[in-house]
Amino acid sequence: MGRGDAAPGGHVLQRLVTGPTLVSRVAWYDRIGSTNAEVARRAAEGADDGLLVLADEPTTGRGRQGRSWSAPPGTSLMGSLLLRTDRDLAQVALLPLLAGLALAEAAEPLVSGAELSLKWPNDLLADGGKCAGILVEAPAPGVLVVGVGVNVDWRGVERPEALAGATSLSEVGRGPVDRWRLLPALVERLDHRYARWRVDPADFLPAYRERCATLGCEVRVEQADGTVLVGTATGVTDGGALVVQADTSATVELRAGDVHHLRHR
Repeated sequence: MGRGDAAPGGHVLQRLVTGPTLVSRVAWYDRIGSTNAEVARRAAEGADDGLLVLADEPTTGRGRQGRSWSAPPGTSLMGSLLLRTDRDLAQVALLPLLAGLALAEAAEPLVSGAELSLKWPNDLLADGGKCAGILVEAPAPGVLVVGVGVNVDWRGVERPEALAGATSLSEVGRGPVDRWRLLPALVERLDHRYARWRVDPADFLPAYRERCATLGCEVRVEQADGTVLVGTATGVTDGGALVVQADTSATVELRAGDVHHLRHR
């Protein structure tokens, strides 16, 4: 299947729900407001662990830092997964990074010749351009919603100025990428990483650090309180925080913030 295909085919759905994988049920929408909001709503009504909501065109999709996330129909993989867990907040805080790594591992075989890396905490970069983002939310105790938006095939798609630096997997690869091949690959990698996380939450961090393009980079970080930090990213802690050696010589551990890569040293 190529760009313009709507719902995933039956063979894809069967593979997802009978894997065995994390996915227990799939709900598809041609058009919806936000897949994260829909999963949160269904979770409040008692939906089972593993519910996956997919949409061809989310109209009010959200990214990190309150940004909107949208894409023309048929061009992207947009969906949210319900996970129920009793783990403590420190362990749960690692899941956004884990999800980013799983996505990079799933996409890499589909874009031969392109360099896939991560901008902390979990933006997927393809040859330096952003092509995916992940938003993990906890709408209620023990409830996690993992939302993923991947630009799969944006060839010929006109982009607003705010997305001028965005790219897609098909643009950096050597040929078109099928989102319904990416989806089961992502579920498989997420299932693998999540199972290991449940045994050892920090197990994935060495692989994450190796793929994190933010490390060694001079960065500008806009924090939630409006302050701006400039320095060099030197590490990621076992708790998932970004370590920044500030230009003021102070060392800061950041658990949130909007990171901009300035240059590599």
